[in-house]
Amino acid sequence: MAVEYITAFKDVCLSIAAITTAFVAISGLKSWRKELRGKADFEVARGLIRATYKLRDELTYSRSPFTSANEFPEGYDPLNKTPEKEAEAWAYIFTNRWKPISDAVQEFEAQTLEAEALWSKSIKDIAFELRRCSRTLRVAMEAMVSNTASDNEDFKSDSEFGEKIKSEIWQGWGGSKGNDELGDKILTAVENIEKELRPHLKRN
Repeated sequence: MAVEYITAFKDVCLSIAAITTAFVAISGLKSWRKELRGKADFEVARGLIRATYKLRDELTYSRSPFTSANEFPEGYDPLNKTPEKEAEAWAYIFTNRWKPISDAVQEFEAQTLEAEALWSKSIKDIAFELRRCSRTLRVAMEAMVSNTASDNEDFKSDSEFGEKIKSEIWQGWGGSKGNDELGDKILTAVENIEKELRPHLKRN
């Protein structure tokens, strides 16, 4: 009888050990999955925030009100210009200023798609606001070139529109009285992305 009790006790102990082992294994698997997901969240968030800052900086650089002489195309003579030549010059300048933005936008969109795949569509909607700012700048540049080609006829008919376009292209246009509406939108868009990503950037 004692042998039977001992055998039964051993069986119970083995069962408990097996259950404990299984529990530890499951807990370890859950912890591993959680850690893996946390790492993925962090990497995607870090990639997106870097792309966000890159796009923000390129937008800021391109909106500099200072245009150096070497930004103009070779052979351009400001003292002997026609509306057509001046428009071509500004198109040249804006194209060169836009190129880094275009590259930054592509990277930003790629990182946004990764974030959307991992999280939800909400991050795409939030990121779209910064993308919209870059589009606003691009449209303003095109409007400026068109106006220059028309010898300022486009803006003459609507001076308020002309001032708005210039304020979108050049940061600080209008001096102390000028409101940098596009600049404010860029900052707000970046802040909203930061707020959304902040929880994912915290790693224990």
